[in-house]
Amino acid sequence: MKNIIALLIVSSISFLTYSQNSDYTKYNNQIKQVDLENNFFEIEKINDQFYMLVGGGGNVGVFVSEDEVILIDNKYEIIEDILMASLRKITDKPIKYIINTHFHHDHSDGNRAFGKQGIPIISHQNAKKRMMEDAELYGGILEFIKGFVQPKYDSNSLPVITYDSKMTLSEGSEEIELYNFGNAHTDGDSIVVFKNSNIIHTGDAFVTYGYPFVDLNNGGSIKGLINFLGTLENMCDENTIIMPGHGGFSKKEDVTKLKNTLADLYNKTVVGLKNGLSYEEISKTIEETLNDAKVTKLNYIKSIDLELSKNNESMK
Repeated sequence: MKNIIALLIVSSISFLTYSQNSDYTKYNNQIKQVDLENNFFEIEKINDQFYMLVGGGGNVGVFVSEDEVILIDNKYEIIEDILMASLRKITDKPIKYIINTHFHHDHSDGNRAFGKQGIPIISHQNAKKRMMEDAELYGGILEFIKGFVQPKYDSNSLPVITYDSKMTLSEGSEEIELYNFGNAHTDGDSIVVFKNSNIIHTGDAFVTYGYPFVDLNNGGSIKGLINFLGTLENMCDENTIIMPGHGGFSKKEDVTKLKNTLADLYNKTVVGLKNGLSYEEISKTIEETLNDAKVTKLNYIKSIDLELSKNNESMK
């Protein structure tokens, strides 16, 4: 969710009017951010079949098959024109379906545009459930998200195909596998594996901007995310190309580094809490700080404490 602050959005915007039962101020303020000088997203190419659209939300994966296109995520409804203009720089083929990696707005708000066009949307079953209600995102790790409420999706904008733990799609010569490995970034994360091409889109279950956002309000788990990164690491080889939810193309070694950094932070936090150390004292025992995000590291420690407390309560 790093690109939350730097949206690139067209100027002629017709804002949706939502129910006043929830406070959508932060959501609406985010949507209103405009950069008139950017009419296209950055296009990063792997080969003639695989691309990534960067900017204005989460990274969109593009797979160009023999006759049609498959999108992984779709950014925001109000930048559909920019997304489509960028896509048309790659191919004129129609979109066959869209896969949501999870329910967060910067990856799936485009459902509100594409769903109306009758384009089938696929997600994990929990992602669809989250979209069906107003969702307050957890701001404990990234403070600017605190009090951020994402409006529920109308029926035309919801995924029409869902799965539980694994789903396989065949598209020409490519086998596409969707996996959910439990609670990680949320409880409805999908990683999308293009098996024959050795390419994986992870959504926000793996990012490269620093300490990753974990939505504890919506099934996310810091411990679960670390476990997921271990699973992802084992699924990759040295030639695997990873499209992260945010950031540039990555390799197995990048997953390993993030996993080890978070595991070290988690383990030292658990030990520090048992020894009665303050959050600040625990922070000083952890040398590595991703992208020098010292405040975020401290918030991570607080969030680990919260997660441990919630787990202890559920066991009583």
